[in-house]
Amino acid sequence: MSLNWEAIQRIYDADSDAHATAARSLGLDCPAEVFEALFHEHHQDAELGAALRFVDWSEVTWEEGALSGVAFRHTGVPRAFQLAVDEARQETAASGFQDDRPDVMEHWSQFHTWTQPPIVLAGDLLQSNLRYELVVGFTRLGNLLGALDRQDLPEHARHRVWIGRSSRP
Repeated sequence: MSLNWEAIQRIYDADSDAHATAARSLGLDCPAEVFEALFHEHHQDAELGAALRFVDWSEVTWEEGALSGVAFRHTGVPRAFQLAVDEARQETAASGFQDDRPDVMEHWSQFHTWTQPPIVLAGDLLQSNLRYELVVGFTRLGNLLGALDRQDLPEHARHRVWIGRSSRP
């Protein structure tokens, strides 16, 4: 049985654990970090829901991986979120990475990457010819691209990411 975005959002509960438990009972299997960032924090995001409307979440498998700056340069972004990526990229390219949160700045200066990994889906899940499509972390991607544009980071440096892939062969 197919499990779509709308079904997961219909069972929303303000308590993240209760929401995750209800989603698991429908057949969703994903890491807690992915559930929180994708399904719980974005529960009222109609634009994201529209971009993900055809995904059968019961057939998505997850892996924590790392992608290079080169791979992130070739990662697709849903049209509704491209402006967020572009704005963050321009700001970082002009001024360097900045964040109001001291812990984020400390982590970035020490590790040259984000504190929370973005979430991408394999392109075939979204009926795309691209290898990956970003679904969470638009500002993070923009910051990374701006840092790459400034040559603050090497293109080959790898950055943590959650990758959702189809479990169908």
